[in-house]
This record gives sequence, structure tokens and C-alpha cells, in this order.
Amino acid sequence: MKLVLANIIDAYRDNMALIQDPVLREGEIIDCYHLEDRALLWRGQRKVVVTSLPVEPEHVRYLRQAMGYAQLDNLWPRQASQSLCEDLLRDGELRAAIVERLRGEGEVSLVPFQASRQVLAVAEALRQEGLPIANPECPPADLLWVRDYLDSKAGFRHFFTSIQDQVQGVRLPEGAVAEDTAEAARLMARFLSEGRGCLCKPNNSQSGVGFVILRPGDLQGDYRALRRAIKARLDADSQMASDVVVVEELIEMDRRLGGGSPSIEMYIPAEPERDVEFLYLCGQILTPSGYFFGVEMYGDVLAPALQETLEEAGLTVAREMRKLGYVGYFDMDLVAGVDGQMYAVEINTRRTGGTHAHEAAEEIYGPRYWERAAVISNNVLAFQGPPLTYAGLREVVGPLLFPMEGRREGILPTIVSSLPAGHFGYIAFGPNIARARELERTLHERLAASGRPLAAH
Repeated sequence: MKLVLANIIDAYRDNMALIQDPVLREGEIIDCYHLEDRALLWRGQRKVVVTSLPVEPEHVRYLRQAMGYAQLDNLWPRQASQSLCEDLLRDGELRAAIVERLRGEGEVSLVPFQASRQVLAVAEALRQEGLPIANPECPPADLLWVRDYLDSKAGFRHFFTSIQDQVQGVRLPEGAVAEDTAEAARLMARFLSEGRGCLCKPNNSQSGVGFVILRPGDLQGDYRALRRAIKARLDADSQMASDVVVVEELIEMDRRLGGGSPSIEMYIPAEPERDVEFLYLCGQILTPSGYFFGVEMYGDVLAPALQETLEEAGLTVAREMRKLGYVGYFDMDLVAGVDGQMYAVEINTRRTGGTHAHEAAEEIYGPRYWERAAVISNNVLAFQGPPLTYAGLREVVGPLLFPMEGRREGILPTIVSSLPAGHFGYIAFGPNIARARELERTLHERLAASGRPLAAH
């Protein structure tokens, strides 16, 4: 039995507090609540899923039936804050409901979005109430620093530099960790003066939020003028000014290769006798500024030889992370350069924006599903026009709703709490990528026909 804790808001709250724009900050908080809907698809057949806000009950019933889950229950705290773990610890009624649902089910595996001290505290609180809780995806408290170190942009760059000779076929972009905005401005000005684009990343940003991308010609002036202009821009962002930042050469993407930004997801079991596991390879769906929307998984996302190279690279990285003490899920994001090189750009030490799509696809098609099916996941499909209710969304999806006439294809809504905000998430399942994209296009056409054309987000 699984107890799924969708603590997405917890993982990002410290970084969101540094976002200076109050509208952007509030939008990111609300988005975290919405993204928790994905947790309903984590970890298979029998589970109780705790989210900050209640998920539409009809959607829970739909997923239970469409996915064939033996048990899927959704629970939530009476009052949501910016920490689901803290909400659970102070909400005795929620804990009592969890215990009632899980008592007598044997060992209960606690499945979080991201491991943390608060997750360990939740586990201990539930043990005190009589539940036999296991933490298969959480390192012990004294090793949680490894998660934070690897998840940061600077920590990843230090770590990958130390193991780069062992990782075949993948390298780091040219760059450095800057101690402050003045040093970052010097590095960026040098790249621009040499006619190269550059990228500056806040140390603990997520989903591309706060990235500064500059190309030759974006700013005018000599080296000194560039430094001054860049420093002023970085100083205006509290994310940049509060910590070290990473400056790298901007790698021009070869979008024929996994959309230009492939990613590999891995799992490091807590049991030392079990080897690390390769989960899947995907192409990421990104905006030009690097904001993450979703993933594509299918057999030809990359050439077979390159897929094998990246799978081996992922296994090597996972084994080195295990030596540091990391346990659980992670992905490594890459950029496919037009120069033919594959560049590693970051690690995310948690479940990711594609984990729910991977676990749903495994449930439907079995292991290595990409060899016989295609999956497209979009977490943020924004639309204009009148708002949609959940019933209205079901009507728009109509005959595309998974499973289509009992076949293992169709559109599976995934994120529905965001409908009042004018967007939702879904997975398109098809026997091949052409069919999955056709289903996606048809969904977009049906939205437009309902008076809701797609919108930028």
C-alpha cells in the first residue's frame, strides 16, 4: 500500500519567496497546488494521495476506472499553507483519516514528491499513531544535504565536474559558478564580447523561472558597459542577488534531437543490494526562455545508439550519486547542441514533471513502453475564452477520452484543478508518435471549436 504525499509546494516555497514580482510569486504558488494533481498517477494500483487542495471527485473516480486502480483515495488538509507536510502534522483530523484508510494494510510506503526533514517528521508522526511506515524514497536525515547539493545549479556543476571523465558522451557547457552578481556580470560580458550567447541561472530556481538569457546584440556597448548593464539587471532580481549563480555559454539546440532538450530519469533504491534503475528517456517541451511544459516519450525520440549512450550515462551518474548517499528519483536534463555534443545542464533530485506520465504509461503498456507506444504529456495547456468546468472539459475531450472505445489510446486529463485559471494538463497516448500528435491536435481543434483557442502561458 502507498501513501502518496504531493508536497510540491514544500519543495519550492523557499525559492518562491525570493521571487520579487508579487504576481509571478503568487502565480507560482497557485501553480504548485495545481501540479499536485499529478500525484494521483504516481505509484500504481493501491494508494491514498494527500494533496494541498481537494481534487475534483469526479476526476478521482475517472482515474480509478480508466487506469484500473484497485484503490485511489484523495485526502487534503482543512487549511492549505505553503507546506503540505506542516499542514498534515498540525491537522489531527487529516492524520486520523489517513490512519483509518491504511490501518490493517501492512507496511505502508511513503511516496513524496521530494524527500525532506518534514517528510521524515510526517513518517514518524504516523508511526506514533500506529502505521508501519517505510521510507523507500527518502535518504536518512543526516544525508539530506546531498539532495540539496545536487539539486542546486552550483552543486550539480561541482559534482558533474568531479565525475565527468567517467560519463561517456556527455559534457558540461563552458561556464562557472559566480559568487555574486558582479562576478556573474563579468562572465556574461566576456561571453557576449566574444560573440557568444550566455545563460545565468539562480542557484535554486525551478522550471526555468528567473533564467536570464542573453545573445550577442541584445545589449549595446563595450565590455565595461555590458558589465554595468548586466549587473544592474541581475541586482534587480532577489533570486540572483541572494545566492551564488551559475553562468554558462548558451548552447544552441539541435531541435531534431529530443526537441533539443532530452532528459533521463533514474531511480536509486534505498536497498543497497538493488542496482540503480533507468526509468525513461524523454524529449522536453520548453519555451524559448527555458520554461518547462511537458515531455514526449517514444521509440525514435533519439537514434538508438545515442539512446544507449545516454542510458549508460544516467546509470553512471546514478551510481556516483548513490556513493554520496542519495536515495530516490532524479532526472538529468541535457541540451543537444548543434555542434553534435550532448551537454548536461542540471539534476532535479525529486520526482519530475514527467514522472506521472511515465508511471501511467507503465501501468498501461508495461516496462519499456516507448518501444511499442508513444506518450506526450503537457502540464500547462492554456486557453482563451470562457472558463471550463470539469464536466465541460470532459465534454470538450469527448470521444478522445482515454481509453477510446476500450483501446489503449486517447487523451487522459491529468491536471484539472487549474481549469478556473484557464489551463489544464493531459497525457496523449498513442501506438506511435504520429498518432499521439494527431490526438493532441484534435484536442486543440475541439477546444477552439468550443470558443477556447489556445493561449500563450
